[in-house]
Amino acid sequence: MDSDELGNDLVRLDNGFLVADDTFVVNSDDVLEDENNSDSGSKSNAPLREQDRFLPIANIAKIMKRAIPENGKIAKDARECVQECISEFISFVTSEASDRCKVEKRKTINGEDVLFALNTLGFDNYVKPLRLYLTKYREIVMSPALFAGHNQQIEQDHSFI
Repeated sequence: MDSDELGNDLVRLDNGFLVADDTFVVNSDDVLEDENNSDSGSKSNAPLREQDRFLPIANIAKIMKRAIPENGKIAKDARECVQECISEFISFVTSEASDRCKVEKRKTINGEDVLFALNTLGFDNYVKPLRLYLTKYREIVMSPALFAGHNQQIEQDHSFI
């Protein structure tokens, strides 16, 4: 049985560690590859920490609060549950996108890969609006001057308010 720098007992599993308090910590693919190819030595063998796996709970709570009445409250366990679900969803979609990249012998996941993954995983309803958003985003990134002019036009249109 291994232990971490805090003295927690760790039970080693195929793709992570089970800490004494029944928390499962997943290894990244890089760490697993590093363990299998121990000659490189440049990467850390430490498992991913909770803060590395999850989005900040404050950000999640802020988004959740938009969907409830102003005087509504969200329980801590509900925020934590959504935090875990979001992390799992991101991993799920990213894994599918990564598989596509591996098949096409590419190392970088792009927006099209994510859209393909969403479609493959049955989230078809989100693909069309996200594709539109991605197209608009790319237009703005490719032409910052166009975006600056667009912003000024919006400000002029709303100046009477």
